[in-house]
Amino acid sequence: MTAIFPTRLPMAAPDDLAAFEAMLDDGRLDAADIVSVWCKTRGNGLRNDFTKPWVDLLLRLAIGRRLELDEAAVAERVPILVSGGSEGAVSPHLVIWSRGRPGRHGLLAGVERALVAPEDQGGVLHAMATAAMVRAAMAGLGLTDPAQVGLVLVRAPADADRAGHDARVRAACAQGVALALGQIEALALDEPEAFAHCAFVVARHDGPTQQVLLLAHGPGGDARAAIASGVLEDPLDSPGAAAILARLGLIAAPQLSAQDSARVLAVISKGDAPRDGLIRGLPHAMGLDNDVAMHRHARAAYGAMLGSLIGHGAVLVSGGAEAQGPPDGGFAAIIAATQGESA
Repeated sequence: MTAIFPTRLPMAAPDDLAAFEAMLDDGRLDAADIVSVWCKTRGNGLRNDFTKPWVDLLLRLAIGRRLELDEAAVAERVPILVSGGSEGAVSPHLVIWSRGRPGRHGLLAGVERALVAPEDQGGVLHAMATAAMVRAAMAGLGLTDPAQVGLVLVRAPADADRAGHDARVRAACAQGVALALGQIEALALDEPEAFAHCAFVVARHDGPTQQVLLLAHGPGGDARAAIASGVLEDPLDSPGAAAILARLGLIAAPQLSAQDSARVLAVISKGDAPRDGLIRGLPHAMGLDNDVAMHRHARAAYGAMLGSLIGHGAVLVSGGAEAQGPPDGGFAAIIAATQGESA
């Protein structure tokens, strides 16, 4: 079991690791205790967004210097998620996940790694392998109830040179998560109605290793933090987001108070624009804009909706939401400090 706790840090630029480096240098954070790192950075978040591999490398080098490991060894040890595109009110930031204080009940993390053969990627075998990794992570944490799981982050291998492969990989992995958690009864990779409720999948092009980070609430976890997640029906589903906050004891009426807003330590969400060109019966142009990619519009929309309830823009919103929430929506997971704690 690994009790875990997040620390959110602002970023003024893609290479701004000053706050992170300061924590490492002054002893507030031990590099050996880092379990995972999330980053929302500038850039367009698309294939030609070079801020993503750049920041990923800088983070691995910063951690590696302290652990006397090369950057490849750090990549194997620490799942790093760098999401590009800070559109609209979304704020670039880091979330450092480090080993927390074990308690009677609280936030837990499990990490699993496995190789996925290129010929299996994006298909049924990839989905089944992902399901097995999720089950193994739950077993490692001593969890038997899927309701205890708040988030499954999957860094999945994919082939950058195969058209549409990233999307197939994301869908397969998300359905694998859903199968492991009992959210679907059987795999149906071409069925959009078969989706996961708390899977965040990124397709990576850095080798055949897949990493799974599972966040849950259970015995032995850090009692200073809690996680809740839920589906979002569309980019305007503020009631759905408010319901997630309510499960954490946070009431947005219509926005969290400044005190409660400070308790929201991390937010991670997936969402794309509705494919039929309509949101609640009215047309949208997110998929038709030749100047701005659909995912950039969608990130801005979901980020503004979530931020308006939470009271700050430190939300990690990503596109590519295949099978990660309803077909025209997505999902969000929110991690908050328990009463008396704040960021």
